[in-house]
Amino acid sequence: MKTEIRSRGVLRLTPCSYGLSKLSFRGPMRPTEGRYIACLGGFETFAKYVAQPYPDLIETAIGEVCVNLGYQSAGPDVFVNDSAVGSLCHDAAAVVIQLVGAINLNNSFYKVHPRRNDRFIAPTADLVALYPEIDFAEIAFTGHLIRRLQSVDEGRFALVREHLQVTWQRRMRRLVKLASGPVILLWFSNRTPGKGSDSNDPAFVTRAMVEHLRPHVADVVEVTGQRGDAKGMCFEPLDAVSAAEMLSVQSHLAAAKALRTPLVHAMSEQ
Repeated sequence: MKTEIRSRGVLRLTPCSYGLSKLSFRGPMRPTEGRYIACLGGFETFAKYVAQPYPDLIETAIGEVCVNLGYQSAGPDVFVNDSAVGSLCHDAAAVVIQLVGAINLNNSFYKVHPRRNDRFIAPTADLVALYPEIDFAEIAFTGHLIRRLQSVDEGRFALVREHLQVTWQRRMRRLVKLASGPVILLWFSNRTPGKGSDSNDPAFVTRAMVEHLRPHVADVVEVTGQRGDAKGMCFEPLDAVSAAEMLSVQSHLAAAKALRTPLVHAMSEQ
């Protein structure tokens, strides 16, 4: 894939928060007194280097306020455990949830930071017993943890992966239930749910897991985007590599286009 290292300039993003939330989202703050769409997700929804991420594009396209609740290190837990986010989801006319990976969440094997869900806090006794040879004090992030567990023993890691996948499904159902209006799940990745390495974002999420959630939501929208093309992004020269690892500007255009009709349809049925 082509990597474009030239920048259109640097985005001066102003973080904002809603209600009593301790989470900082991408500004500018959007009004929530009237009708709005809440867009939850991870770093692709936050879209650090994209001037107009898909929530902005949807707002322009259908004329509905879209609140960008993308959070860069998000797993399901950061949203489920934030009462302000819960209130925003409950009051929203519709909710879009970008599917995030299954490794950044609390589970029976390890604990993560309550807001920075990609931060590994500590193993549980179950993980220590399963991997007694590993010094967990050397590990700070969930990605590092997962790679280490998998490299030490693939057989034992299969138990961890299966548990993470089951836990993710339970946590996602809780997240969906926060909304009183229609929920649309967004698969937004450079791979489809049934293809590619399941360690790629959203990590360990399979088509079967997505289909498990389908009966609980209004629709599931799949957008397979492209990484490696930073054309049209805004970043400092030193951030060129990081920008190229993000889904492209064209991917955000495709996501907004794919979400437009399902959102209008779901909201018209309320």
